[in-house]
Amino acid sequence: MSQSSDVVIVDIGSESICAYSAERLSDDNFAVKDSCWTEYSGYMDGKWLKPEEVIPSITELLEKIEHGSGKIKTLYVGIPADFCVVRTIADKVVFPKPKRVTATDIEGMYESNDPFRNGAYTRLHASAVYFLTDKGERTVDPTGSVTSYLKGQLSYIGANSAVLSFLKQGIVRYGVKTVRFIQSEYAAAMDLFSPEERDAGVLFADVGYLSTSVLYVGGEALLEMRTFALGGSMIPMGLANALEIPFPVATALTSKINLAYKEEGEYTLRYDTSSYTFPVEQVNGIARECIRCIVGYIRKAIGSFRFETSPTAPLFMTGGGFSNIRCAGEYVSKCFGSTVEMIQPSAPNFTKPCYSTTVGLLRSAFSIAKQERFGFIKRIFGI
Repeated sequence: MSQSSDVVIVDIGSESICAYSAERLSDDNFAVKDSCWTEYSGYMDGKWLKPEEVIPSITELLEKIEHGSGKIKTLYVGIPADFCVVRTIADKVVFPKPKRVTATDIEGMYESNDPFRNGAYTRLHASAVYFLTDKGERTVDPTGSVTSYLKGQLSYIGANSAVLSFLKQGIVRYGVKTVRFIQSEYAAAMDLFSPEERDAGVLFADVGYLSTSVLYVGGEALLEMRTFALGGSMIPMGLANALEIPFPVATALTSKINLAYKEEGEYTLRYDTSSYTFPVEQVNGIARECIRCIVGYIRKAIGSFRFETSPTAPLFMTGGGFSNIRCAGEYVSKCFGSTVEMIQPSAPNFTKPCYSTTVGLLRSAFSIAKQERFGFIKRIFGI
């Protein structure tokens, strides 16, 4: 890349794969220098629908990015929740005598409790739900505290090792030397919610095209994560079946839906050389039925969480699944039975729910790159 502050990310969705080259302007701001995307068959239930499409789709995007921005040395790849699991583990370390906790002590706890060593999953992230000292101090970062023991509840995110190997081998064969993997929805949550919001616990649903992920985040840690194979594509599929129209026409019709319309009138559209007219009542009824189905699965996912959540806790929803359905948020709230807020990134030019993982991945990539550069400087100067 032309500047040391540039990063390139690949955001893998269930409908399309996107690549972005961006420059870090400050801790909070960035400028996208180049972007491209391509549709492919996607994934469901933790499996690629057409594995043979994945690597060619990614390398096609990398070629376009390199044409505009130069050679890619390090690539940051977002791994969707469909290919990931979360594990939480409680541990206690007793020191021979009271001591000041160091970063090495904390890393030692993470390493000794890693549930993904030599397994079907590879660790992507490790963070603390909390640490507890002998003085009863509860914190996510006990560095510098003096204590005789350290108790902690640790959270680990693992990704399917075979999927990581498949992606890495294809990307390295293309010519990228270093590949870093980031869990996509976790990155989105870290960006979308402030530390204060996360400390209170956040219920978060990312509705995609073929798949939906439901997360529970506490502080810096991912506590729960569930996925199911339903997403926004359910609406055009439902319309195509019920109205007996081609799927592309149903997709165009979906983009016209407004759930605030009164149950009268008609939707009209022209596709290719044909004109179509459909009753608002029928179309909106089908869309509502599909949304109710997805919300039902979200409720089941939350009900399966081991960590208790408040029945009145708001649900934050993002992703591209419902982004074309006007007033979908209000209807989801009605179905869910408590407050549902549609949420989107705050980055300029990316203020749409469909960009949540993209912005989260970019900001995570900048953070990782900064830490690695600082670590290199520390090694050079011995600090």
